[in-house]
Amino acid sequence: MHTPPRLTQPPLPRFVRGRSAYPGWWVAAAVALVGFSRVSFFNPVLGVFIDPLEQEFGWSRTEIAGALSVGTLVGGAIAPFIGPYVDRWGGRWFMVGSVIVMGVLLLALAFVETLGQFYVFFGTGRAIGTGILDLAIVVTISNWFIRSRGRATALVMVGTRGAMALMPLVVLLFISIADWRAAFAALGVILLVFAAIPPYFLVRRRPEDLGLRPDGDRPAVTEGAAGSGGQPRTDDPVWTVHDVVRTRTFWLLLWGMSAMFFVGGATNLSMASHLQDNGLSQATAISVITVWAITGIVGGMLGGELRERMGLRFALPLVMMGTTLSLIILLTVQNVWMAYLFALTHGIFFGAQLPLNQIALSDYFGRWSAGAIRGISAPVHWGVNAAGPVTAGLIFDSRGSYDIMFVGFVGLMLMGAALIVLSGKPPDPPPPRETPTDSASSEPASERA
Repeated sequence: MHTPPRLTQPPLPRFVRGRSAYPGWWVAAAVALVGFSRVSFFNPVLGVFIDPLEQEFGWSRTEIAGALSVGTLVGGAIAPFIGPYVDRWGGRWFMVGSVIVMGVLLLALAFVETLGQFYVFFGTGRAIGTGILDLAIVVTISNWFIRSRGRATALVMVGTRGAMALMPLVVLLFISIADWRAAFAALGVILLVFAAIPPYFLVRRRPEDLGLRPDGDRPAVTEGAAGSGGQPRTDDPVWTVHDVVRTRTFWLLLWGMSAMFFVGGATNLSMASHLQDNGLSQATAISVITVWAITGIVGGMLGGELRERMGLRFALPLVMMGTTLSLIILLTVQNVWMAYLFALTHGIFFGAQLPLNQIALSDYFGRWSAGAIRGISAPVHWGVNAAGPVTAGLIFDSRGSYDIMFVGFVGLMLMGAALIVLSGKPPDPPPPRETPTDSASSEPASERA
């Protein structure tokens, strides 16, 4: 295996080094703010802009969703090339640079006049969020945590789900007092002010660069990765992309998780419109989505705990079946109380899916090539995720309803859950040709700072 280059990492800020708590939790908190920022190009936020854009420009829902899908496809296409570099250099500068560019793109969206401009600005932001930030977040958390990876990822999901609750409200607020252009500008300012600085000061490549170990363990304690069914164990296997794609486990995980990406992409964009189509007001639909997002914070914590207790192989299918139940509720929504029931159930189970999805491949195949392995899965995962919103738009434009789509999603989610259960434990990897620990890891932090 290729040995990471020697890197000199600046020390963490004094207020972090002076505390007894493991610094990885500060890293996770900074990453949570990065997760907060990328929601500005997520489906629920775009969903709030659909009606104003339709009214001003006459664009169809399919055309608007196309910008999201194009950006998602581009992100999936670049991820295999970005992943190895994130493994090599760490996520810090990828996070800082990406958040700044995304903030500028949101400001540019406030001035769009044509569909082509909308595609360039929104699509680029979406590509950055899916093709770069997703990898940077996964690699950073995978490197700093092994035994507590589920809980650390749940902390990151607090930022993501919190943004899903707050950003639609911010958009709705600015649309009501000004217009959709002011809403895009407000999101851009929020990103530049709150999300760009923390990763610069708090994120580092991996704990070994600072003389530390994952989870705050002492050097004598070895790392854990995935045991049977993704259960944490006491060794950290060294996998290469070449070896991973030769395993049955990888392909079953890939296609099982693809069901989540496809269904999630379509559902998250269309659920606000579906609620309004079923007779709810826009304000009620937004409040339902807010409850959904806040409940997702609890769901994210639940997902992290399930991973720690029962392993990913069974935790992820369990929450996928819960998500399936919530889709049946959404399909039959006729009044406000059913809408809130959907928000509670889907919020919890979809929220639990997110941390499990992010750590799945790292749990099974270790952290040393986490970016490269997730990168090769990205074209499939983000490809089907991009197809979801377009599929939803086409179905609505042709039938005037999303009902048939949600019926099909029930079957897809059950199939995906079955594939993940069948994935099983990967075989032991071939012996590495080189040690994965770079020479910088063994030096005292004071000699490298």
